[in-house]
Amino acid sequence: MKFIAVHFDLKTLLVCLFFANLFTVLLVLAYHSRYPRDGTSRLFIVAKLLQLVILILLLVEGSTPFKFLRLILALGCLAGATAEMLALLKLLGASTDRVKRSYYTLAGCSGAGLLVIEMLFPLRVQPIVIVWTSLSVAGLMAYPVYILCVKLKETPLQKIMGLLYSFVMLSLLGRAVEPFLGTGATDTAASGLLQAFFYIAVYLLMFLWTAGFMLLSRERIYAELERVSTYDELTGILNRRAFVQRAGPLLDTAAKEATPFSFLLLDVDHFKSINDTYGHDTGDKVLRDFASKIEGQLANGDLFGRFGGEEFAVFLHRADEAASDEIAERLRLSVLDTVVEGLPMPYTISIGVITVTSAEMVPLNTLYKLSDNALYEAKQQGRNCVSRSRLTRTLPLP
Repeated sequence: MKFIAVHFDLKTLLVCLFFANLFTVLLVLAYHSRYPRDGTSRLFIVAKLLQLVILILLLVEGSTPFKFLRLILALGCLAGATAEMLALLKLLGASTDRVKRSYYTLAGCSGAGLLVIEMLFPLRVQPIVIVWTSLSVAGLMAYPVYILCVKLKETPLQKIMGLLYSFVMLSLLGRAVEPFLGTGATDTAASGLLQAFFYIAVYLLMFLWTAGFMLLSRERIYAELERVSTYDELTGILNRRAFVQRAGPLLDTAAKEATPFSFLLLDVDHFKSINDTYGHDTGDKVLRDFASKIEGQLANGDLFGRFGGEEFAVFLHRADEAASDEIAERLRLSVLDTVVEGLPMPYTISIGVITVTSAEMVPLNTLYKLSDNALYEAKQQGRNCVSRSRLTRTLPLP
């Protein structure tokens, strides 16, 4: 009766997993019938379909006399694990050509090893296949676990996923040890414990792969939306909207603590002429080079963003007039004598500066207008220079 109960529980678990995977595949296919399917989703669907095949084979394993069913099951596990791990790595941004080749090589060698085992040990094939397959799948999981637990650890979700996959890896290693246990009472109890541990891990793995994939996909989409809404596509620095949002709290803090700060407006000289004469591609190269050089000169607490066209803004936290003059001149010199591909002569920049040293709450729009006036003065002075504007009156609190 005890054997029947365990057998029934295992079959029930397999049936539940089968229908859960089936409905997952149907839902994903229904979703992608309307939206484009990327490489990650394709690998996810392939892994799910392979898991369905494996579950069907496990369900019919005890009622079919087919000799090579265990071998086909093991090969299916290897193929499914390979597709799953590659999809996970692609989702994490760690799927390079070298990684793909390594996984295909490992999966191919593991599959070839199974065939060799079938030919060399026909009478003892089952325990050896279990050991070989468990170790191979654990090996396939090692790199994603390293990425999640050690290399990335960027979000709580990634940390939890890494820990759960580590649990699955341990269960596979335990499954590899289980066939070597003896028949004594202690060994039998240990064997039963390892098998239970393994079945829990199998259930966890299939649930984890579905839920984790969906959550990581959602997390990646949110990260991409945040990147698009925050950073300028051409230069990689803050766009105007993000700059304004991040400058707000800094302005509030400066007013409360009466700490000085400076706002700089930078403009590439003769940029329209560069675009018209040498083409927009050369103009884009100039802007990218300019943004890269300026960003490299700023401290971590400073803000740097593109306000539009060739106009850029810098917020210098805790920088008084002397400090901002020094920084502005350093920024100007950082691009001086720089030659960009497609441009036969160096480009220069002009900078307008405004500094607030009191506890007054000066709106960002006011800072922009004052620094724009200073920038205009720099242009009038012949460009390639720094000009300063000053607050001429006490501004009302907003």
